[in-house]
Amino acid sequence: MPPFPLRCRISSEKWGQRIRCFTRNSQGLEHPAAPVCWSRAVVYLQTHYQDPTLTTAQLAQELYASREHLSRAFKECTMESIHNYLIYLRMQHCRKALEEGVSVLNACTESGFPDYSSFLKTFRRLYGITPAEYRAQHRTMVR
Repeated sequence: MPPFPLRCRISSEKWGQRIRCFTRNSQGLEHPAAPVCWSRAVVYLQTHYQDPTLTTAQLAQELYASREHLSRAFKECTMESIHNYLIYLRMQHCRKALEEGVSVLNACTESGFPDYSSFLKTFRRLYGITPAEYRAQHRTMVR
């Protein structure tokens, strides 16, 4: 459990469980309730989240689906929007980078956030502290 207040609607463990649950069953086969486009969307997001220009419309175009259909199917399976999942992926990458000692600005850009100020607001809203405070907390825990 992290030492800082986590305000995400869904924890990282739950995201992982939901993604595994809805994309594959225990035998490794596609889950019948998960549309193929949704499974492909998850894979695409997991490999392209660092692209700061990535949007739901671009994702839908890449998967040859309508933005509305893809958004609806994604939300039905995860109970979260595509945008929230993309933020989750980027924040996970950013937190890992901060723990490795990367500067806040570099962690922001490497994680795919297009705008530094919105990144700071989102980080503070989700975790209750700034990225610099998070990095400092992690440094003191490691020592």
